[in-house]
Amino acid sequence: MGLQNIFVMTGIFVFPGIMGQSFDLPVGTVADLYSGTFIGCGLTTILMAGFFGRAPLVAGPYAGVFAALLSFGHMPGSSLGAAFGSLCVASLIWCALSVPIRGKSAISLLARIVRSPEVSGVIVMLVMMQIADLAFPHWLGKTKDPTFPLINIGAGLVTALVLMVLTISKIRILRRLALLIALIAGAVTFECFHAIDFATVANAPWLVLPHPFAFGFSVNAEYVLVFFLVIVAINIQTMTLMSVVGEWTGEAMPTARLSWGVFGTMLGSALGSCIGAVSNLPYPANVALLRSTRVASRQVTMATGIILVIMGFFTKLDYLFVVLPVPILAAAATVLFGMVFVHGVEMLAEVEWTERQLAITGFSLMLGFGSLFVSPEVFKAFPLVVSLLLKQPVIVGVTSLIILSALLPGRSRVVEAPPLPVPRQN
Repeated sequence: MGLQNIFVMTGIFVFPGIMGQSFDLPVGTVADLYSGTFIGCGLTTILMAGFFGRAPLVAGPYAGVFAALLSFGHMPGSSLGAAFGSLCVASLIWCALSVPIRGKSAISLLARIVRSPEVSGVIVMLVMMQIADLAFPHWLGKTKDPTFPLINIGAGLVTALVLMVLTISKIRILRRLALLIALIAGAVTFECFHAIDFATVANAPWLVLPHPFAFGFSVNAEYVLVFFLVIVAINIQTMTLMSVVGEWTGEAMPTARLSWGVFGTMLGSALGSCIGAVSNLPYPANVALLRSTRVASRQVTMATGIILVIMGFFTKLDYLFVVLPVPILAAAATVLFGMVFVHGVEMLAEVEWTERQLAITGFSLMLGFGSLFVSPEVFKAFPLVVSLLLKQPVIVGVTSLIILSALLPGRSRVVEAPPLPVPRQN
């Protein structure tokens, strides 16, 4: 059960490799990123399940924070050290805000304002749009690559097709192992036409301790502000899924317990950022697994966290993921990101739409999407903190959605679909 929980967390196997490719990092550094990611996920899971919140939720990397890390790391004069350092500070601030005093905390008050299917759906869709360029473009590769374009396309296509077929399989174990099997199938296909350097794995040490602040440490106040806002989505989802699990298991989830759950998540984020881990949040796929197996055990969840931590110290495993060709990882990401995007659409389908909601949500989505296509020259005309906020579609879209929902009056008539035309009788 613990291994099944790990294999449904797709980002844990994809994000470090894509980050390494994006910054052209050395093999050893990318291995450290995998190590930090595994340990960060495991540590956050243990904190949530065993100490704070005490909910059987498994934590995995959040795409919104991952996208922000990439954006800040690539900014002129910046570095991943500044990005991870600022993430650490933002996480610690949320730790302080989530401590309940007399049963209440700032984070619980926030949840009452923004917890709705509209906000959740918009967040998911905008995050996936923000990182879409990490999928298909990296699948194709660069023109100077010796495997461009046919080998990249072919091996990636095998990966994507195997992943899709196994994801919809009626055999549960195949669904749980779909990503791992798809990566193996893609690697075998790639190896048939271009050798993969597995010697790196053979020469790697068995065990290595994580390297704190491998990219250095610095803090940028503007980055802290942006991370502080991006992390709102993590805290909302943490409390939402804790409440859902509480309903299934019959356990009470009072405000104070939800706040402590957020505290555990943010503490894991702060500690994980010190070793190159992306902030984590409870994975919906793990909650679905919990529902299907009916095993809502904190002991199983704790075991999952311990396995993840052990994986982080097992360096040969980290190097094994490093040598996987990027087109294979990107092809898998294309499938997975698309599925998550449609999950956001599914969330919006639960809303009973009114004309007012259509106008507000549609406007907010277009603002968020549009921020991805603003010219860099335009951003230079704004102060740094403003340009950083405008570059984050989640912040642009969700902020406008919340503000307009609170201020804009309108009719509450539910929008009905127009009737289908009656076929003409001949």
